Amino acid sequence: MQHRTGMRVRTDFHVIARDGGLACRCRGIEVSASGIVIDRGRRIRRSDERLLVDLELRLPERIRAIRTQARPIWSMGSRQALRFVTMSDADRLTLAEHVDLQSLRGVGVC
Repeated sequence: MQHRTGMRVRTDFHVIARDGGLACRCRGIEVSASGIVIDRGRRIRRSDERLLVDLELRLPERIRAIRTQARPIWSMGSRQALRFVTMSDADRLTLAEHVDLQSLRGVGVC
C-alpha cells in the first residue's frame, strides 16, 4: 500500500543520518518535499529504526546542508524511507526546487 503525496524523484546526494550519538554517511536516492529514501550502504539494523533520526541533506546545488528530523516509515535491505517531521519553510522550498529540477531532467519516479 502506498500513501504518497506530491512529486517524488530519483536523486543522488550525500546524507548524514545521526541515530543518537552515531553518525552514518548515506546516499539520498529518492526525495520529495515530505520525505526521502536513503541507502545506508548496509542492511538496516534494529538500531536504525529509532523514533526520530536527525538528517543533514547535502544537495548538490546548495552550499549549506538542510537539517531536519525524520521518522522511519519502512526499510528494505539497505534502503530506508523517512518522513520529514521538522523542517523550516525555507528548507522545504529549497527541497521542492531540487525536486522540480530533477523532474525537469526527467528523473521522476513512477
